[in-house]
Amino acid sequence: MLTEINKILVGALQQCDTRDLVEDTFIRFNISNYSPRTAHLVEAMGNPKLFFSDGSIDIKCRYATVLSMFLTGEWKMNTLYDKAGL
Repeated sequence: MLTEINKILVGALQQCDTRDLVEDTFIRFNISNYSPRTAHLVEAMGNPKLFFSDGSIDIKCRYATVLSMFLTGEWKMNTLYDKAGL
């Protein structure tokens, strides 16, 4: 099932730097399911290519992994590189 991406939510997520802020943002946008949460976090990170070595990972674990990746903030460097044309 494809998730329709809310660009305003994506922009709000890009301003978050803690788990509490991310969770609060999803609550404000009335997003409670893990699948759309994961899709929005991936979009906020600029759609990096992701893969999970174990195909049986459940959606809650997938969300926790993507949230951890998001909170590291490394995706912000890719955004800066893109802006710099590198």
